[in-house]
Amino acid sequence: MDIKNLKRKKIFILGGEGLIGSSIIDKLIKSKIKCISLDIKKNKSRSNKYYSYINLDILLLKEDKKYLKKFLDFNGCPDIFINCSYPRTPDWINCNFDKITYELLKENIDMHLTAHSWISKVIASEMKKNKINGSIINFGSMYGSKIAQDTNIYLGTNMRENYAYNVIKSGIVGASKMIASYYGRFGIRSNVICPGAIIGHIAGNSNKQPKNFLKNFNNKVPLRRMAKPEEIANVAIFLASDDSSYITGTEIVVDGGWTAI
Repeated sequence: MDIKNLKRKKIFILGGEGLIGSSIIDKLIKSKIKCISLDIKKNKSRSNKYYSYINLDILLLKEDKKYLKKFLDFNGCPDIFINCSYPRTPDWINCNFDKITYELLKENIDMHLTAHSWISKVIASEMKKNKINGSIINFGSMYGSKIAQDTNIYLGTNMRENYAYNVIKSGIVGASKMIASYYGRFGIRSNVICPGAIIGHIAGNSNKQPKNFLKNFNNKVPLRRMAKPEEIANVAIFLASDDSSYITGTEIVVDGGWTAI
């Protein structure tokens, strides 16, 4: 994969301090490509001349509808925008069918799906305005894209299904395709990555998965293991590069074969 062309691009990674975002940044830095991490909290251990950090809290979109536009006016429009942020409420764990409420579902949809969809639209509009042949990369999931959650993999654990997760992720897939359909005529590409389970990743948190969950999951997935964060990052970098110049409006499932069976 030739990513030298990315050295001439302005790359924004929203959620750049998280598990997937950090892996993307690490790979770009290794290739001596400058990137800008947008997040609410900086990883203080990272210091590199190819890495920059800008504070961005997408939850402020609820308070200030022009917040993102003002941010872009000040910091410039990216050529590449990768959104791997994962906003959620403190009681996100209660989004199972027994405990979820109307208010909890609505709040999480607003925080995640509505924010992601709006950000993609605003970024695409700014790319059009600035005549940038840009690439927008969002993150969905194999859940909500191709299939529902298999609740059997939670047996013997304290984990449960999450109704809001599927609703949100399927919505992000749809929004990404619609952005591709409308903005493609302006040379703007929009794609969505749909990962399966990732090592150390539980509902947006970098925690260790319970042993029973790991066993249940690995016994079902054809490759018999979860994805490494860098394996997801590789796909994001591919979609950012010119090697994917004719790919838009698609969802790339990176799930170890889970949805093939």
